[in-house]
Amino acid sequence: MKTFELLSIIGSIAAVGIALGAVVIGSNASLHSDMRTEMQNLRTEMRTEMHSLRTDVRADLTDMRSDIRSLGTRLSAVEQRQARTEGLLEGLRDAIAAQGRWKTDREKEAS
Repeated sequence: MKTFELLSIIGSIAAVGIALGAVVIGSNASLHSDMRTEMQNLRTEMRTEMHSLRTDVRADLTDMRSDIRSLGTRLSAVEQRQARTEGLLEGLRDAIAAQGRWKTDREKEAS
């Protein structure tokens, strides 16, 4: 009986080992399938997020270009007003200088 008991124990250990191996292999395949599904979901999410970011960046760039054009228009208007002011100042300076010469000429005639 001792041999029979020993063979029985060895057989039980082998059966348990085979059963555990089957469970590990089965769970490994399931884990692999789950990970593949999760990776596909992450890729889809990432693509959606990247598309959304591209759309946002393009909209922001369009807004910035519009703002820059607006600033260019405003700068042009300021330059024109500045040129007009400079012209008026030059005319005023010339008028003051001419008036000073006119007074000097009158003083010479009076003496």
